[in-house]
Amino acid sequence: MVIGDEGRDIIFYLLLLVPLEFIMTSPRVVKDGNRRKAVALSGGLLAIVASVKIGWELMNKEQSYYDMMDVLPSASLQEIKKGYKTASLRVHPDKLAAAGLEDEGDEAFLALKAAYDVLYDSHLRDLYNKFGPPGIENKNDTNGLLAGLGFFYIVWLAVAYLLTRRKSVAHAQTWSFTGLLALGIFEYQACILSFDFLEEALPHLAMFEKIALLHRLYPVYLLGARMVAYLIYEDVDTYNAIVLQRLHAKTDMLLLMIRDNYLAASNRKQELRTALPPPADPDASPWGVSPEVLQQSFRPLHPAMAGQSAEAARGGRGRQPPQQQKGGRGISSLIWFFGVYFFFQWLVGRGS
Repeated sequence: MVIGDEGRDIIFYLLLLVPLEFIMTSPRVVKDGNRRKAVALSGGLLAIVASVKIGWELMNKEQSYYDMMDVLPSASLQEIKKGYKTASLRVHPDKLAAAGLEDEGDEAFLALKAAYDVLYDSHLRDLYNKFGPPGIENKNDTNGLLAGLGFFYIVWLAVAYLLTRRKSVAHAQTWSFTGLLALGIFEYQACILSFDFLEEALPHLAMFEKIALLHRLYPVYLLGARMVAYLIYEDVDTYNAIVLQRLHAKTDMLLLMIRDNYLAASNRKQELRTALPPPADPDASPWGVSPEVLQQSFRPLHPAMAGQSAEAARGGRGRQPPQQQKGGRGISSLIWFFGVYFFFQWLVGRGS
């Protein structure tokens, strides 16, 4: 790629994931367990590393045909001619030979002439804007070029799925897939409809360079989405289990208090404390009440914890807890879906 390399990006960010996960989850880094502090530290590290990496790749990217002539990608033919004449004087073999750069002069002049021939032809210029130098090399096989662009989405779709499978970052799966879909729509409008959303924001980059830059930014977006999902994550199942254990402990304490009060009232507390007679039934409860009765008498603080409705809880009638539905995340996912849908409709309508 002109800006960076996709294969190198995968290896780089997967290696960067190790220290980021260590910072977010290790008590050695954040001893007080402050999740916001952990995410702030890991997010700062990600921002610094990604900024340095992408900045270095932009500074050391290959020169585009427009860079050779010092013109913008939106330049007219007259501006391209003027830029070509100026650049040809700068890299002319005779001028470079006088400076002792004979070998570089011929090569630079031929590359400039080839760039001018491409930009002067409207069809070749359009292919170059969309696909870069591979578009000129494979100008008769645009289907192969589009198939090559799809490889990026297949790879990062699999990576995003694997990195967001964990329960604590499951919310990031929707965000990462949405970002990948938005990137695909932008690339579709750029390569098929020849519509450039970023022409005003990045006027010095050709269209294929902007697509490459967005490809470099997507891994940063994916890791950032994982951090935000981890920050807002609440383990409801574990919380409910802890609350239920505490309720059972309080129930046991209440039964002990009732037993002690009963023994004190019957003036037999001291004798029964020293030696309790064994129960007739070995499986019977020591409190004189069967475990089934205790469970029937117990009512949770909230009916939803036992799978009951409020009316059934007041009437003492229970029902089986409903089966947990698989797929979907409730009304919030529905709102997110329609919001993304109408946003993409606006993008497609604007491009057409």
